[in-house]
Amino acid sequence: MPLDYQVFDPSSCRFPRPRVPVLPRGYQPVTSNDSGMPPGSLPGAGQGVYFSRGRYALGEAYRRAGLDAGSVLLAPAYHCVTMLDPALSLGGEILIYPLTPELAPEMTALDALIERSTKPVKVLLATHYFGFVRDFSRLKQWCDTRGISFVEDCSHTLFTERYQASGAGQQGDYVASSPYKFFPSADGGWLYAPASAALAGAAPKPASWIAELRGVRHCLAAARQPRVTQEDIAGLEDQLALLAGKPPATGADQRCTRPAQSAQYQRDLEGRAALRGSRWLIEHHSVAAIVNRRRANYRRWLLAVADLPGCRPLYPELPEHVVPYMFPLYIDHPMPHFYWLKQLAVPVWRWDEIAVSDCPVAQDYRLHLLHLPCHQSLSDDEMNWLLTALGKVLSSSINGVQR
Repeated sequence: MPLDYQVFDPSSCRFPRPRVPVLPRGYQPVTSNDSGMPPGSLPGAGQGVYFSRGRYALGEAYRRAGLDAGSVLLAPAYHCVTMLDPALSLGGEILIYPLTPELAPEMTALDALIERSTKPVKVLLATHYFGFVRDFSRLKQWCDTRGISFVEDCSHTLFTERYQASGAGQQGDYVASSPYKFFPSADGGWLYAPASAALAGAAPKPASWIAELRGVRHCLAAARQPRVTQEDIAGLEDQLALLAGKPPATGADQRCTRPAQSAQYQRDLEGRAALRGSRWLIEHHSVAAIVNRRRANYRRWLLAVADLPGCRPLYPELPEHVVPYMFPLYIDHPMPHFYWLKQLAVPVWRWDEIAVSDCPVAQDYRLHLLHLPCHQSLSDDEMNWLLTALGKVLSSSINGVQR
């Protein structure tokens, strides 16, 4: 069934390539610090299967849960389109449920959606956003009572066979994660099910050796990407002055109807396994480095934005067991601040292409909530450059700039 999307098209802005990678790069071997990491605690006695990306792991979960053209997926209003793409690939209908400002499901709205649906609801998807794990036990109970399969989205969560962030993956009938977002691998999605029979027969096809070599080349090229230096930090003031002195290109924000999955979803990869090289990196990279460095970088972001005008962190506290994926920052004036950050080549993401819904939080966050990197591969100079760029942009006058 076609979906209406609100889409931001930045092509006219001609944003430069980010100076700093938004995802990790460079292998960090296991050290003595890893021996102190808590052991994993996967629920049940199930099994896990690697796919090329988390989106294809989600697709397999939807398929095994029975989603098809005659049934419905309940999905959160704030989302990446690749969370919906696999359902569209299966021909399923999608109903969007609202979220609170903290990105928790609005439980009272779920029953109304079921009553409104003309088809049976087979699957509910719920996400642990930005690595902040939520207690989904009440949501799981709601699904069980109604015979709905619960798919737990851990794509923003450190969740692999070897290590699981505290509380993650404990409720889902299926649990999908994206290890490549935490490890410096070329790809990597993982699907786990606590019931031993839930993934029976799942055997994604291995990648070709040419694809393996491409993956190695990708990792080596990422690791060799030039680093930001002190000179780059010193040059930010002049760069921003040039940007602020001319009208910004606004891009195009438009509504469109899409009858099928987006271009980010490749059907020929639906049954493809993660690269062997990616699985090796996921199994042998230091988890302690991931956990400790990401938490330290997140705290640096918190300190940096504490006194900045026009912004607020979505999660101003960092609980003890959280392994953050990104630093989510709400900004009051995406135009011109988002534009200036992108033109400075800051690696800032946002989900500005989402399905239209009546959820005010999702519609607001679409353009106002920035996803800023905090991964373990960022050097001290790179973090200083990121913090300085954000500080200078948000402290700059926006008088006379069209918003």
